[in-house]
Amino acid sequence: MSRDWLLYLDDLIASAEKIGRLTLGLDLDALRSNEAVFDAVLFNLQVIGEAIKQLPAEQLAHLPEEHRRGPARLRDLIAHHYFLVEPSLIFDAATHHVPALLKDALSLRRRVESGG
Repeated sequence: MSRDWLLYLDDLIASAEKIGRLTLGLDLDALRSNEAVFDAVLFNLQVIGEAIKQLPAEQLAHLPEEHRRGPARLRDLIAHHYFLVEPSLIFDAATHHVPALLKDALSLRRRVESGG
């Protein structure tokens, strides 16, 4: 049973929004010292990376290049090379890259809803 790609897009959006809520007002030291928040951010970054991998190529083409491969590479790093994960990398992804990806993913979702 294959899953509709829009569900993956919705998962991506939901995880990006969660990361935004989890990191709101946090700096790197606060993220580093709060294990529960750090782990929740890691999990949601993995969801985003996996969801990106499931989007069809014709839909990925609507996203900027850095949003096509970056999240998937980060997901692979977290899943397979977790011992190399640096909190500063996670903080940068969560506070800079994820908000930009969220904006683009919401734009893609609106485009699909409008039939464009």
